[in-house]
Amino acid sequence: MGSDDTRSEYLATGTGERPADHEQLDLIRGVLSEPSTWEEPPGGVVDGLLATIAREAPAPIDQPLVRGPKRRPWLVVGVGVAAVALLVVGIVTAYEPAVETVVAINGTDLAPSAAGLATLRPTPSGWYIRLDVSGLPAAPDGSYYEGWVWSEDEGVSIGTFHLRDGSEPVVLWSGVDVAEYPAIWVTLQDEGAGPEASDRIMMKGRIEDLVES
Repeated sequence: MGSDDTRSEYLATGTGERPADHEQLDLIRGVLSEPSTWEEPPGGVVDGLLATIAREAPAPIDQPLVRGPKRRPWLVVGVGVAAVALLVVGIVTAYEPAVETVVAINGTDLAPSAAGLATLRPTPSGWYIRLDVSGLPAAPDGSYYEGWVWSEDEGVSIGTFHLRDGSEPVVLWSGVDVAEYPAIWVTLQDEGAGPEASDRIMMKGRIEDLVES
């Protein structure tokens, strides 16, 4: 997941080494960057939030009363919202790790040196699919790679890429249930040739044991 210093730097700036949980950190950064996070809430929100916190908070521990400068209620609530966002994401990350299925994908005769893994994860908006590949050359100019999920006789595109700037992981998405389209293909497509899958299948894989969403 990365050290605390690495994660803190990425959360604060969005730069530097990208930790494994960068998606959750990006979500937090997005919340904190929204102007609405720091706006004064409508009347009644403060009382409602404090009442909710009081109901959910653990039993208090006796501590000396420390007096400090008077704070504006809306600022306290703004900071509280940000803290709640951090806490919720942290709890989800710690106690509800994403369930993933990893599938091996291998090069065909057209790309015998290619190999990789497809990591699939169900989300509320579809299936997140991450391709980590090696040995697959960059798509020539005027062409591109396209990912597909296939049933016995029908394929659905899950996105395109070219690898001309390196072989960093490729993120694709499926809007169909991959349990019904268990084969994963990567084809080489010509620009302007239309939406159909070409017969130049570069890589193939198949989902054998899918973790249900």
